[in-house]
Amino acid sequence: MQNPTDQFNAASNLMASGKLDDALELYVKVGENKDFAPFCNYRIAQISNMVGDPEAAYDLFYKAFAEKPNLTSMLFPKEHPGFNYIFRGKKPEVENTKCPLCGVEAVPRWCYPLLETSGYNEFFNPIRMWMYCEPCHHMFARDFPEKLFLHNAGARKANPAFFPYYSNILSGIRSKGYATGMTLFEVGVGACECLLAAREIGYETFGIDVIERHVEDAKSKYGLNAEAADFNEFESSRLWDVIIMGDVLEHVSDPDKALAKAEAMLDDDGALWISTPSFESAFSLVVGHDDAMRRQQYHINYFSRESLYMLLGRNGLIPVDYSISGHYNGSMEVVAIKASRV
Repeated sequence: MQNPTDQFNAASNLMASGKLDDALELYVKVGENKDFAPFCNYRIAQISNMVGDPEAAYDLFYKAFAEKPNLTSMLFPKEHPGFNYIFRGKKPEVENTKCPLCGVEAVPRWCYPLLETSGYNEFFNPIRMWMYCEPCHHMFARDFPEKLFLHNAGARKANPAFFPYYSNILSGIRSKGYATGMTLFEVGVGACECLLAAREIGYETFGIDVIERHVEDAKSKYGLNAEAADFNEFESSRLWDVIIMGDVLEHVSDPDKALAKAEAMLDDDGALWISTPSFESAFSLVVGHDDAMRRQQYHINYFSRESLYMLLGRNGLIPVDYSISGHYNGSMEVVAIKASRV
């Protein structure tokens, strides 16, 4: 008779090969041994999520951590970023089960451990439940810290490899006639690659970011015009030819308000460029449960093309261009103009 370690490893091999029913049966059997129960519960939670029972997965993940707070040190290899994680209890988070786009009560769709990917910050609870709104075809995080950015003040170094990427985006906007004016406003300056590329091309630029360190670097390192501000609270009467919202909407608690503000700040002949992950992207459909975006701790919203287009239309914006991101796997890039131009 196999010992529990061999049986657990056999179950893991079955799971890796996609034989989930057989793996589940063996994990349940091995889990009768109390020493192996936490590890089996973690694996059974993963299988539960894969077969469409995220609520069972959520409970089993936390049961596993409660039984063995340092279980990842025995499940993950030493080089894994979550190897040293120790569960110290759930932190208070705001729970939202209503769609941020329409207010309809949503249903649980996916449940993943955030610590399975690199860069996990223990400011967040280790498990993420994604909710699905059928009318909007939209996903959003059920539980989230009330104040997201208090912990996230680190500096980022600009990556010169991204300068041609942004140059091509701006060139496409001009060559296709979406916006020919040369003023640009960026929401979320990050490491400043977009603003730096735009300034070199000849744009007059300005940007905002909720992270003060990013704004300080933009001003002191690169001489860029920037301000620390939350876009939904930002006030300006100026209109812009191009507004850039790269990897922003997924972080915003009220994306409706954000797009209404973008429309109001956009010149009549201007263009809005958006990049955001899509849960139905070709990439996500191929990699499935291995998609790192499903474990992205800082994201509140997870759009589809349908939900993003619906939100744009509701705020007087018409999508005129769609492309697959060359920056992030699984993200879509959309150019929109004012509905009044159509």
